[in-house]
Amino acid sequence: MNYVSIQGRATSMSWTAQDVGLVIRQTMRAFLRHRMLFALTALGVLVAGGAVMLTLKPRYTATTTVVVSGRAQQDPLAPNGQQQNLAPPDDELVSTEAAMIHSRDVAAAVLAQLPPPPVPPHVGMRDRLCHMGLGFLCHASTPVDPEVQREHEEDAFLNNLTITPEPRTQILDINVVDGNPQRAAALANAVVTNYQRIALARQTADINHVATWLDNRTAALRQRWLDAVEKANAFDNANGLTNTTEGSTSTPLIERQIADTSANLSQAEGRLAAAQARADALRDAAARGDARAAVALSQEPILVATANALMQLQSTRQEEAATYGPQHPRLRALDQQIAATRASLEAETQAALSTIREDQISARAEVQRLNENLELLRQKAGGQSAPQAEYRTLDQEAQSARAVYETFLEHAKEVVDRAALLQPPIAVVSHASAPDMPSFPNRKKISLGLMAVALAAGAGAVLLRDYFAAGFTEIERLRAAVPLPLLAVVPKVGGRSEQTVRRHVIDHPYSRATEAVRSLVMQLSMRVHEGGQPLCLAITSAGPEEGKSTLALWMATVARRGGQKVLVIDADHRRGMLDQYLTDGTTGRPSLGMSDLVTTGVPVADVIRTDPDTGFDYIPAGRTMQHAFSPVEIRRLRAILAELKRSYELVIIDCPPLLGLSDALVHANMADQVIFVCRWKSTAQRAVMACLERLEACGAPLAGVVATMVEDNAMDVMGYSYGNRDIKILSRFDDK
Repeated sequence: MNYVSIQGRATSMSWTAQDVGLVIRQTMRAFLRHRMLFALTALGVLVAGGAVMLTLKPRYTATTTVVVSGRAQQDPLAPNGQQQNLAPPDDELVSTEAAMIHSRDVAAAVLAQLPPPPVPPHVGMRDRLCHMGLGFLCHASTPVDPEVQREHEEDAFLNNLTITPEPRTQILDINVVDGNPQRAAALANAVVTNYQRIALARQTADINHVATWLDNRTAALRQRWLDAVEKANAFDNANGLTNTTEGSTSTPLIERQIADTSANLSQAEGRLAAAQARADALRDAAARGDARAAVALSQEPILVATANALMQLQSTRQEEAATYGPQHPRLRALDQQIAATRASLEAETQAALSTIREDQISARAEVQRLNENLELLRQKAGGQSAPQAEYRTLDQEAQSARAVYETFLEHAKEVVDRAALLQPPIAVVSHASAPDMPSFPNRKKISLGLMAVALAAGAGAVLLRDYFAAGFTEIERLRAAVPLPLLAVVPKVGGRSEQTVRRHVIDHPYSRATEAVRSLVMQLSMRVHEGGQPLCLAITSAGPEEGKSTLALWMATVARRGGQKVLVIDADHRRGMLDQYLTDGTTGRPSLGMSDLVTTGVPVADVIRTDPDTGFDYIPAGRTMQHAFSPVEIRRLRAILAELKRSYELVIIDCPPLLGLSDALVHANMADQVIFVCRWKSTAQRAVMACLERLEACGAPLAGVVATMVEDNAMDVMGYSYGNRDIKILSRFDDK
């Protein structure tokens, strides 16, 4: 709270214990003053928050725990026992699997298996009126695109799906949030099963692609072998060769040389065919831009690392695109990295092709050399038996084609056997079960938070209400703002009627309000009644309903009971209420009063009345004046007051408020002392200062300020309050 500091402490930069205690007491008094506001605000926040909390639909979280198997990717073309580990490191593997599980493909497969339940249509007042026949209120039917609806359902499912890797492990927690606990558990388990199925299908597709290539290549080699056998048999039948069996001894050295050279030629052709096969497969993968196929078809470490990096970047881009949209700046940076990685992959592919091309050149050169040697041997054997040598050559070619065919056939069988042993990349550790308690809303935590918010809202409302209060709410603030003595602090007095409030000092002579008025009368008597001179006292305020008339009657009652002759003058001729107060409203407004004394010069004795309850005299307000005081009327008013002071010891003038009327300035200038009444929490500080400036400008003798209708908790000390027992004791003394 931004309270005004007490004079003498405003320039101090350090707070003392007394200052801290004062602020604490002021804060506590503010809460006591606005305790109803605090209670209503806190209760309103609690009721509103409780209503909102009751409207929250429960959400259940089901968790399936899986482990990433980390099985190494293998080159499908490599023989068994020679497969190369192409898997990324463990941390990257876990992150990659988490991103692949949180994909739109998995979401589509899960929703296809477990479609979302239909949402019941919302029937509002407009719909009811539409069914009643008011067609212009009916909603226009808008067609829904099934593709857009499916994308919205997938996005909603992915928003409720979280993949959480456990630190320093290969464990993944798959969490699915749904309004139905059984459905949440079913969705979590369906995510795992569908991802396993998709991963196996992807691996099987890769293996099948390689197997298809091997089948095509094996069929071509088988056809080559059959053609070679058929050609050899045809040559044998055409030439009628009989000495072509393995037991023939014709030119054994040439035949052994031809046999050895043919065997070496077969091996060289096999290496050349294998290199050609790898080169064709790598070119096919590069042409399709499939990084996974490039990894599977190459044994180059740099190429494998580049392909893995490209797949990681593509997976990251898919995840970022699903999260931030296709136009996010992160995607442009990822596109640049993917383009750079793709260029590097193409460069590494060309390098791998260059290496394979060198192997092909070497194998081709060896084949050519062996062919040349074989040709020389054939020429030598031709001189001995040309047809037999030709047949042997054809037979060796058939055997070579058969060996290559059998090699590829065996490798194709290994690939098929390997496809039958494929396993998914993740394995289930624990299946999800239907949760018993909802994960949202946590009513216990929300209730505690709601209570804290309610208390904070109540405290904030109290502090704001006190900070922006129009009037004074602290005695210290009043003393610091007004450069006049604070003569009295009159507490707030409750009553069912105005007469009950007026008679308070009579019916409760020992109350705090009566003691404050008694103290005020005593202070004025000590100040002015030196030598027994009478006192003319003017009481005014900034606005109406501030308690100045009640204070005037109370002071007159207390002074009269003290033996003084008291006269109360109602100077508010526009809305004077003194006559009605004292007569209990039974008589009409008198025709003669203070305004008649000033304007018409009627005798004073004709307008003076006496209150039968208290015994003091009073002059009503009189008829309304429609003009300002003239110099003649001012001189007449001064003479009247001088005459009245010769007859009364205390003359109290109940002046009109200063903000609405200026008559109070005339009465204040002629009075001996002026009391300014300030109503607690009502009179604004600006209004008080403006009225005091006007009084000082007209030369009014200001005695001080009286705070009225002050709450009991506005001051640290309000004076002693007599209890019922004390009042009974005091009443006995009064009876004596």
